This record gives sequence, C-alpha cells and structure tokens, in this order.
Amino acid sequence: MIINSFVPFSGEHCETTATGTLLRHLGVELSEAMMFGLGEGLGFIYWDMKSMDFPFIGGRIRQGLLTNNLVNNLGLQLETKETSSIKTAWKNVKDSIDAGIPVGLKLDSYYLDYFTNKIHFAGHFVAMYGYDDTYAYLSDTRQQGGAIKATLENLALARNSKGSMASKNLSYKIFAKDGKNSLLDIRPIILKSIKRNSEDFLNPPIKNVGYKGIEKAAFEIRNWFKRSRNIKDDLLLTSVLMEKAGTGG
Repeated sequence: MIINSFVPFSGEHCETTATGTLLRHLGVELSEAMMFGLGEGLGFIYWDMKSMDFPFIGGRIRQGLLTNNLVNNLGLQLETKETSSIKTAWKNVKDSIDAGIPVGLKLDSYYLDYFTNKIHFAGHFVAMYGYDDTYAYLSDTRQQGGAIKATLENLALARNSKGSMASKNLSYKIFAKDGKNSLLDIRPIILKSIKRNSEDFLNPPIKNVGYKGIEKAAFEIRNWFKRSRNIKDDLLLTSVLMEKAGTGG
C-alpha cells in the first residue's frame, strides 16, 4: 500500500522534512526556514549524562516541540501516539497509511538501512507514506536520499530503540481542523512566534539550554580532551551533528 500522488518535502533537517511532508499532503506549502520560525525552533542545548560517551550540543529546541508549536500556530491539529507494544505501534501506522494519511515517525537512525554513518541517534524523524511485505517507504532529508525505503524489520528496531532521546514507538499525524485546509493570516503568527521564541531563549528553565546553555558549553568544553577516548572522532561527530545532520546547524 503506497499513498497515491504522494510528494515528499525536500529538506535538510529531519523533523521539518518529516513534518513538511505531512503538511504538504494537506496542501500546506511552507519553506523549511518558515517552518523553523513558526515552530519557534531556535534554541541551544548542552546535554551530558553519565550514560553518554560525549556531550551533545544542539542549536534548536527539543525534538517534537517544534512540530507541536508549528501545528498549533497554524491552527491545525496534531495527533501523537506512543506505545511499548511493537504490534500496536505497527497497527497505528498501517491503519493510517491504509486510510491514505502519511505518518511522522521518531526513531533511532542507527537501524535504518540507508544510513551509512552508523551511530545511535534516537531523535531522528522520518515520514512514512507506504509499505509492502518487505519495505517501509519513507521520506527523509536530502542528505539521506529523500524518498527512500527501509526493511520493516529494521524500521521496527529503529522505532523501539531504547536510550537517550528515545520514545516509545512514537508516531504522529496532522489534520486540518473541521476538515478545512485554509491557513490563518500568517503575518501576526510570525510576530508572535518570534516573540515567544525570544522569551524562551532568554528565560531558560535550566542551565543547559538557551543562552545559559551557551555559557555552560563554553565552560565545559575545556574538559573535553580529558574525558574523551578519541577526541578526533568525538569532535568530528559533534561537527557533523551541528553542520550536516541538521540537528543544530
């Protein structure tokens, strides 16, 4: 089952690519930059846990919140589902595809067949628009090939992954309220989004995010050489995540 007339969104960042794909299916066309702005996506995070080999730095708000903000600001409706059951997780997706509705998925990119850089990152997003007996048909970033496919087995592993940033087989859909696809006047939404995003950045709830997160990173970076087992690879990965993978770039 593959959704007819499906056209994936072409983007550099995984969440806006996935969400942009769902919006496009509704007839809503926005640039990736506009989605970031209306999703109040600007941010900074310095994340470090004992279970992590090396700190993580990101230049955006946390995963999922961007989509939630964007959908709310556009006057649309978001339906999110999570479950610890692999069987139920597949049914949630299959039922939606069978009904002609593409689905956004949050998963660990390590298990996806087409990823050549095998690192565990459970904050990756894709949109799914079809399946057959062997493969799931996905929309990913331009870097990863755009319209791509992964085996159903590996998709299940990716969705059910555990660890940092992981979710319980999270899937989401976007609907127009009352069946209407017309957008609200976008001009006042832009102004409100900028104001709210600025307020959040300047009033972080913890010292790891916003401008306080930048201060923390500037202090902690001096200890990176002491804690790293392979500083060359760790710095390269940090650079890739910030500049290429889209998470913070």
